[in-house]
Amino acid sequence: MFGYVKPFIPDLRVREHELYRGIYCGLCRSMGRHTGCASRLTLSYDFTFLCAVRIVLEKTPVKVSTFRCAASPFKVRPLMHDNKSLAYCASVAAVLTKAKLMDDINDGDTKSTFSKRLLVPYAERMVKRALKYDGSLPGEKIDAALSRLSALEKERSPSLDSAADCFGDALSAVFSHGLSGREETIASALGRCIGRCIYVLDAADDKEKDEKSSSYNPLNISPLSSEALSVAVRLELSRAEAAVSLIDFEGMPEFREIIYNTIYEGLPKEADRIFNKKAPNEQNGKDLNR
Repeated sequence: MFGYVKPFIPDLRVREHELYRGIYCGLCRSMGRHTGCASRLTLSYDFTFLCAVRIVLEKTPVKVSTFRCAASPFKVRPLMHDNKSLAYCASVAAVLTKAKLMDDINDGDTKSTFSKRLLVPYAERMVKRALKYDGSLPGEKIDAALSRLSALEKERSPSLDSAADCFGDALSAVFSHGLSGREETIASALGRCIGRCIYVLDAADDKEKDEKSSSYNPLNISPLSSEALSVAVRLELSRAEAAVSLIDFEGMPEFREIIYNTIYEGLPKEADRIFNKKAPNEQNGKDLNR
């Protein structure tokens, strides 16, 4: 994933911000434990949001304490202790990282492909450790969705909607894996909306770079105005809001505020930054660990 799915920090209360930082640091430590220290370099805000959603849907008991991180030993930080939701997100992050790496290798130029091929053994080791923890990870569904996306890229499809659908299907599988009933339906719908939003935002954000490098981007084949893209993203977000409104947040008010803040404020502000070329809000874009 790409780091677009994050809350608008200034509108979070202190305890909510501290909980979010605790999830972020807890996921980092869980990745080191379950998929290896190298996997921690792939940590992103998107996976932190996924963790918050999975914790609520699975009703995972959580414990948060403080610790000192080796990266910044003079600061005391909140840390969520490892749990099944953190472990799942750490494991599925490894699967997505390898899938993205292989997709980049298939689509990249010779120079970038060579450098990325050097990372393949590390990615495979991450996935091997992830599967050792949970052999039922949705790797096949992710690969199937990204294979369809790769086919669209090879034929230079002008359809942004079709390409976004593929990534939406991949995240639908990621969000809903292992759930059942009502929770599975909510997670699947939310994951699909988030995936489609991420793809559109990334395509718009990388449009100029992809045009210079001749990389596939449907917006360079069939251009759409910023206004049209903004409307499309807002429509997907309205669907995500509908899915989130069905979640049972009983006993988890801080998680509710984090998830609502991300959907109602964080993602719309990222869309504004990209489509309107606004400078990112300094407070929203700062490192959460500072």
